[in-house]
Parts: sequence; C-alpha cells; structure tokens
Amino acid sequence: MKMILETKDARPHKNIDAAQCPGCPSNLATKLVMELVFQVCEERGQDPIIFGQGCGIGRDIMHRSGIGTHDSGAVGMHAAMEMRGIDRPIVVIDGDGQIDMGMDDLSGGFQYGAPYLHVVCDNQSFAASGTHATGMTDMFAKVSTRANGRIGGPDGRVQARKQPAMMVKFSGAHYSATASPAFFRDFERKINTALDNLPAFVQVFAPCTLSWGYDDQDSFSITKLGTDCGIWPLWEWADDTGFRRTHEFDESKMPDQLRAYLDMQRRYAHVTPDDVGEIERYVRDLNALVDKMTRSFQAPA
Repeated sequence: MKMILETKDARPHKNIDAAQCPGCPSNLATKLVMELVFQVCEERGQDPIIFGQGCGIGRDIMHRSGIGTHDSGAVGMHAAMEMRGIDRPIVVIDGDGQIDMGMDDLSGGFQYGAPYLHVVCDNQSFAASGTHATGMTDMFAKVSTRANGRIGGPDGRVQARKQPAMMVKFSGAHYSATASPAFFRDFERKINTALDNLPAFVQVFAPCTLSWGYDDQDSFSITKLGTDCGIWPLWEWADDTGFRRTHEFDESKMPDQLRAYLDMQRRYAHVTPDDVGEIERYVRDLNALVDKMTRSFQAPA
C-alpha cells in the first residue's frame, strides 16, 4: 500500500512504503505533517524539501527530490543550496530513537541557525530493531534491553525521560513544541507556527502498538489519554510569545486517567502500586515544571 499526496498537477509529494503496523500513530503523524507542510508552502509559492525516515515514518524514499538521509544532512544541504541561490524550505521527519542517535547533529544544526523544521515522531523506543530503550522511554516501561535492571528488561526503565524539546530551545531553536495527533487543531497550529519561526523543532507523541503492547484500534485512545493525564504535556516556546501550556492539566483527574493509560499497555503489566505512585509523582513534577516555565519564560515586553 502506498500513501500518496498529490498536487493539482498530480505530482506526488509523498510516497511512503506504508507497510507499517496497523493503527501506527507515527505513520498518521507523518501523513499530517506532510499534508500541512505542503499546504502551507503551496499557499506561499514555495516548494519544500522533506526528508527523514524511521519506524512508522517510512523506509522507502519519501518524495524529497531524491534525498534519503537523516537530520545530519540538513545543515550541509542548506549551505549548498545557499551557495547556489536556492531558497526552499527544509523539513526533516524522523523518529525511533533518532533524538539519541542524532542529538549532536540536531543541536549543532540549531546552533548553526540553519532555517529548517525538525519533526520527531517519538515512539519512546528503537522499535524497528527490537524495542530497545531510548532516552525518551518513560519510567517503568518495559523494553527488551537490560543493563543491571536500570534501563529495561523485567523491571522496566526507572529513570525519567529527557526533554529534548526544551534542550533544543537552548541550542538556538526559535520555536520548540510538543504535539499530539489526538489534538489536531493544536497540532496543525504548531506546524504552521514552526514554519514561520525557523529553525524550529516539534516533538510528536507517537505511541507504538508493538513495543507498547496495546490493541491496534486503541491508538487514538492511548494518544489522547497520554496527553490528558499529563505524562505528555503539550506546550510551545517561541522567541516572540514566550513559553506557554497549550492543553490544560487537571491534577484531580490525573490518577484515574493515568491508571487507565497504564492499564491499556502491556509494557506496564508488571508495575506495582508503589510503582504507580512513583509515576504519579513524576507526572506532577513534570507538569509543575511546565507551569514554572510558563511563569519564568514570559514573552518579552
């Protein structure tokens, strides 16, 4: 099966080998990003170059002017285009642990100031190569790797995940945000805003049916619950408007919503009541941080 997005002259903008797991949120998020980018750029008379690949995103060449590479090519590509007088927006879409594997290129690209948009569909694991832990794997989530019981294996990962969207803002991004396909209007607005504030970074919540262990038809419910319960808070941080939360967190509803979220995933089947209590504390602390950042990083006067 192929997913094709065509322009009026029937030129395929997107041609992904979509032999992915049924209900894959990464695949959905990629489709949404592609559609939004080409819609906005068409209105502006621009012809974007989009590249990147990963589990759920597609491993065939997406129609990107024949380019098949990861984020590490963005800076060099922009420099070469600039030398030749070519002005085309560059967009990278990747995932599946690429924030770990490409963090040096990613932060370096933003420090360089290359005007590109980087979208990461974060499934919190190296799902394509055996469901190994990444720096974004949530605490107590079981994965296939094991290192003294601390990274994965029977006890699950115990460390809190890192926050690359915050890290990248300090690396020079003009706009950084978290997003969720379950909240499409917010998702759409953030992609549009990112294209107006390059270099920009958007980290998308993208559950994985296989490595997270839930039924295919529950992708939307998992994605929405993860946002509602606060384990994946939605926020944005722009140079001109400051830091702000874009989806409210109701702490009174969090315990029930979080338990429903955990119960739907086999990667949490082993957790104890004490473990759940620790995850609740983590969610409260994470959302307290988001609230503190909202107060501390206000828009310039």
